[in-house]
Amino acid sequence: MKSRTVPPRREQFYVLDEKNRPVEVFDSSEWSRWMSENELIFRRTLLEEFGVTVTTRFRGVSKTSTGEALLFVTRIAGMQARDNKSYGAGTLDEALEQHERIVQKILRMLTGR
Repeated sequence: MKSRTVPPRREQFYVLDEKNRPVEVFDSSEWSRWMSENELIFRRTLLEEFGVTVTTRFRGVSKTSTGEALLFVTRIAGMQARDNKSYGAGTLDEALEQHERIVQKILRMLTGR
């Protein structure tokens, strides 16, 4: 019986252009430098009364070689462990829309409205 070889998963690195669109780069040191020199957080909503924070940021790395790279992530922190989640998005616009939907959903859940 032959064993199948699985190709190694390759990380793909991205930076943002002047319009905040992801552009793949092939030099990890270039990527690392860009990531350290640029603001990666696009929106942070602190629901101070509830101790909850929702943050949307650029990840800049994808481990998938198929499908859409989800390079932006919105994270919920400060809720019960089962509710602290992360959601990926392929574009900044999608990520910001997702951020707003999540904030509104949390507010409805926490205030009962």
